Amino acid sequence: MPSESSYDLPALLDTYDALIFDTRFIDPTLPSGLWFCDCAETVQAIQINAVCLASSKTWDDLSRCKDFFQSFPYIVIVCPDPEKRQVMTNELRRRIPDMPFYMALDAAFRGCKTVPELRDTHGQSGIDRILLDSIELPAYGLLDISDLKPPDLSSMISVRSGFPPLDRKTRGFSMGELSVWTGRRGEGKSTLLSQLLIEAIDQGFRVCAYSGELAAWKFKLWASLQAAGPENIVMAKDALTGAPIPAVFDNIQAQIDNWWCRRFMLYDIGVSAVHDAQTILRLFNYAHNYYGCDVFLVDNIMTTRFKTSKEADFYRAQANFVAALISFARRAKVHIHLVAHPRKSQQGGGKKKHLDNDDVGGIGDITNLADNVFSLERSMRAKKEGGPVEPVTELTILKNRMWGDFFPPGQAMGLDFDKKSRRFFRSDAPVDKHYGWDFREQVSLEDLPPDTEIPFDKEGTK
Repeated sequence: MPSESSYDLPALLDTYDALIFDTRFIDPTLPSGLWFCDCAETVQAIQINAVCLASSKTWDDLSRCKDFFQSFPYIVIVCPDPEKRQVMTNELRRRIPDMPFYMALDAAFRGCKTVPELRDTHGQSGIDRILLDSIELPAYGLLDISDLKPPDLSSMISVRSGFPPLDRKTRGFSMGELSVWTGRRGEGKSTLLSQLLIEAIDQGFRVCAYSGELAAWKFKLWASLQAAGPENIVMAKDALTGAPIPAVFDNIQAQIDNWWCRRFMLYDIGVSAVHDAQTILRLFNYAHNYYGCDVFLVDNIMTTRFKTSKEADFYRAQANFVAALISFARRAKVHIHLVAHPRKSQQGGGKKKHLDNDDVGGIGDITNLADNVFSLERSMRAKKEGGPVEPVTELTILKNRMWGDFFPPGQAMGLDFDKKSRRFFRSDAPVDKHYGWDFREQVSLEDLPPDTEIPFDKEGTK
């Protein structure tokens, strides 16, 4: 038993309310290390250098005990329950990352459900052997690369854009990543990203959007036009000016609403004046946990409110927000699209140059942190060699971290735009694509196997 003078008792004062232990048995000079136990009964059974978390405290309270922990050569995690043992291991290593850790394996408990049972059955030798049946854990954050099992890249979950040339370059928008979209104002970023969310829903994903500029009703109107397609839109007239106003047929809108019900969530900026970074992240977490959303949109970062008045601090807050979004994407295995305008010097006026990563507003951390960076620019070019020069929206890949594929210089992917339905489309693909709400597209006789029995005759009767 260690002597009462072997350790400076005042050094334990900060740990009294967070940990349970007997000061008579605490001595960091002993080679046995500190034994972190699952409960007070285990502490009492082990005694020497044994502690556990007080029942009224949380894991965060351990931050006050760091100096106490670091006075020992290492920490042994002791818990017969393997699930609880893993939780203890994760929580301790995350809060004390620079300590050597050992974890007692199942064999250390010899089939006993508690450490007091182990002591009663096998005596003090049973307690002493716990350390022999423990494994050393690598420092938190360090991995032995030989233990890593890379995922099957051919079967990784990703969301297709609906534009085959882009999907061939990016292999779709992978989970756990963040994509930045830039372009001058009015060149279609918000419109294209709304369409990408509809594409995601059509593939079975659930989506959540934050639009800092559009009222909820306007966001839905534009998304509904895209989901409906040009053939399901009627052109009404503005009562004052007579200007045409597109609207989705009522019966079609009902089908669309039924289709994306609980699959398309929108942060309503009209219900609160607060849409700061922390609120957006909190609601994104809720949308993921409660609704199962796995594709997110932040449109745009400039509308997010940061608690600072200095320009330098504002840009740093932007970068911190992007880092928090990426952390959320990695942890929750979701994909996030983020709109970031180019710097003011590139917004207009004078001769325009093609955008690059350095033109994204704020500081370079935004594009440095992102997994993908895309730009949209309107230009005039011939769709076919020798053909007429027409307006087109050019989509360029500025960064593709995973695959490194880009469109060759001068060969950005060209997109046409249908003003009626607000859809972008390739000139070699139809604009009237049908999404999952359209029941006519659900089953086609041509898709059925040759031996399928058709229950109706040619007249449509049994």
